[in-house]
Amino acid sequence: MAFANYTAMLKKFDSGRMAENIRRLKEYNLFHCLLAGNAERAEAVKNRIPGLPNDFLAWLEVCDGGVLFDTTMLTTKPNDPDLDLDFETYASYTKAPLRQSKSLADDWFIFATAIHDDVYFFDMEKKDGKVYQWDVEQREIYTVWKTFEDWLTDQINEAVELIADEQLEPLDIKLEVDGDE
Repeated sequence: MAFANYTAMLKKFDSGRMAENIRRLKEYNLFHCLLAGNAERAEAVKNRIPGLPNDFLAWLEVCDGGVLFDTTMLTTKPNDPDLDLDFETYASYTKAPLRQSKSLADDWFIFATAIHDDVYFFDMEKKDGKVYQWDVEQREIYTVWKTFEDWLTDQINEAVELIADEQLEPLDIKLEVDGDE
């Protein structure tokens, strides 16, 4: 897998808000550990979970999860041998005991988790393309975004504020790689 490739990302999203999101991800590269995606893995997810929003599927072609600042984006593979790092997978959120313990509906496709354990999902029954945040403690939907792109933009904006307030530190793995260059 390896780290996300900004050239490939900008080729896929060459204009608009997603291009700006990628520019900002590159600017704050030391604070996240996103993994490179590819069309084959995106197609495998699409085939396994029909009805996922197109903007999310396009994202999977260039990013296969990882750590998005203080949010964990789930991935297709539990380990990246190139980076020698373990990651949380979509499959881990399909297990009945976990779903029951967090009161997650069966038709929710969980794609990310917040640092405080909330989950982000698409409602596969509604298939409305919206991103929902489930408050695990309150057992209720906390926030809704119209699109994955809206959700990603908000995640980046919140992270930039945390970085400015010195509440988010660069990731050790990124500092190690940055020091080697």
